[in-house]
Amino acid sequence: MVNVLGAAAVVFVLAGLGYLARWIGLLRAGDERVLNALVYYFALPAFLLLELAQATYSRDVLRFMAAGSAPLVLLVLLLVLLRGLGLSRERFYLLSVSAVFGSLAFFGLPFIEYVVGGEEATRLAALAVGLLAPFGVAFVLTLLELYPAAGEGVSRALLRTLRRLGRNPLILAIVLGLTLGLGQVALPLFLVQILRYLSGTMAPLALFALGVFLYGRPYRALRQAFALSLLRLAVLPGLSFLCARLLGLSPLQATVLVLMNGTPLAVNMIVLSQRYGFHVEEMASLTLVSSLAALFTLSLWRLAL
Repeated sequence: MVNVLGAAAVVFVLAGLGYLARWIGLLRAGDERVLNALVYYFALPAFLLLELAQATYSRDVLRFMAAGSAPLVLLVLLLVLLRGLGLSRERFYLLSVSAVFGSLAFFGLPFIEYVVGGEEATRLAALAVGLLAPFGVAFVLTLLELYPAAGEGVSRALLRTLRRLGRNPLILAIVLGLTLGLGQVALPLFLVQILRYLSGTMAPLALFALGVFLYGRPYRALRQAFALSLLRLAVLPGLSFLCARLLGLSPLQATVLVLMNGTPLAVNMIVLSQRYGFHVEEMASLTLVSSLAALFTLSLWRLAL
């Protein structure tokens, strides 16, 4: 119990320092873009590339990856079914974005590193990101492309989404890392060392940037935001736990999978909501509420597991 609370405190303090830096004026409006660029274009791609390239893709790993994707697929199918039964278009979009687009890299990886610890847990977390992030990003971008024009065909939105994914540094790092890992291609030692140096900045910088990013946003409809956050913080990790048990995952694999699928809404959703005109205030409130609540819910999941 003490270890879990202490690790959660580390996450809270690092993000709080970022928020404090904006509040007292050490950082100005717009500085979060520099921090975000360091994490998004350098630290996280380096971490994912290194971990995925050096992973061993055994049958056990493939079972872990199947258990990770099944809960998301089940939840999406459930929402599609509810849409067919009369769920409104706006509610369907809100629920889908809230459920699928998790902060796997910015929040999940640092949380696993601090709370669970160990090379194996970190490797499994990287595999989870490699599996879940492309699906989540592609699904949400497709929804947002379709949102402004309800009558537009899905195929055109998919093409635009594929073009965006082709320029996404995280997706490119995941694809390259998986290709090298599956092909058992060894990276040169000097490149491994460079990637390790960049990867070492990932966890603290990502959490600090999260705090900076959350400062000064309009936060309203907090009760609705909390209700929406329950899909990611309670329902999805609950489904993940059931899938892990059904597929016979080890305790460590089940822990990593449940925690990664219980992460809050991705902070990049604030930027995407502004770009697409998609419930801007609701997404800002949901990001804040889910990020704070996740420290409590993830700690509970960790204790329960």
